[in-house]
Amino acid sequence: MKTPNRSVITAGAALLLGLLAAPAHAAIVYVSNAGNNTIGKFTSDGVGSVFASSGLNGPTGLAFDRAGNLYAANGGNETIEKFTAGGVGSVFASSGLSGPVELAFDRAGNLYAANNGNSTIEKFTPDGVGSVFASSGLNAPFGLAFDNAGNLYASNNGGGNIEKFTPSGVGSVFASGLTSPGALAFDKDGNLYVADVNDNLIKKFTPGGIGSVFANTGLSLPSGLAFDEAGNLYVTNNGTNTIRKITPGGAGSVFASSGLNGPFGIALTDDAGVPLPLPIPEPSSAMLLLFGGLFASRRARSRPRRDSGGDLGALPRCSAGRGHSS
Repeated sequence: MKTPNRSVITAGAALLLGLLAAPAHAAIVYVSNAGNNTIGKFTSDGVGSVFASSGLNGPTGLAFDRAGNLYAANGGNETIEKFTAGGVGSVFASSGLSGPVELAFDRAGNLYAANNGNSTIEKFTPDGVGSVFASSGLNAPFGLAFDNAGNLYASNNGGGNIEKFTPSGVGSVFASGLTSPGALAFDKDGNLYVADVNDNLIKKFTPGGIGSVFANTGLSLPSGLAFDEAGNLYVTNNGTNTIRKITPGGAGSVFASSGLNGPFGIALTDDAGVPLPLPIPEPSSAMLLLFGGLFASRRARSRPRRDSGGDLGALPRCSAGRGHSS
């Protein structure tokens, strides 16, 4: 009986695809309450509780690191607070900040803060050492989000546009024509969503920068955006003290309407506490899976086969597609 030549590669590819397309889990939602200096935690059914209530002063943006620690921008005292999974807080950064709004992590674990007060973006190492990442092309920056290539997008609330920065900090205009752009979030297909705060709508931009209105009902001063694994978009309504959940098709409903006071930033984990969106494996990891399959297949094929007189066939070609994360 012939041994299938592609079996090892198929198994490796299946493992890789499994990492990129794991079954969706229920989302746990964390929201900063700028009105009463707390962070609320909501189950997938919208049942809320207080996650943290100390060390906060006008909390705005939220972001999880890969270890599951939650970071909150304190707009009132210009610091960034770090909370363990158990809600124990400590000061992560207290310099280089001026009216910090949104936060975002890159793949290396560096934290970026949009300084609305002095129109800069500050970058902090995992140890809390800060430096200016960008200071040009910004006008009262608000939202931050990374694409899958490591480019950082920043909404200019004062300039009505979205700036795109390469990993080295070189900026260019990605989209314009917005009234008061705020929070940003990417979906799994690489489309960028922006909350146009004063117009009470959410716009969607393709990777090429083509914009359209994604949602314009049930919104009141939308201030925070975050996607779950199933592609649902969660929006904090600062004007009505609610959280709205919008399906990929644009149908919206109220997710939570109690336990909120000036909701602003939002961040998600799955029901096991893993931060969302799930990180895509680094290219090196993906290639190791595929090359491992190729190597094992080559070894298998190097053994003489009884039915072919020991002749070696050509090694089958293998290709892999790249996934996207929000």
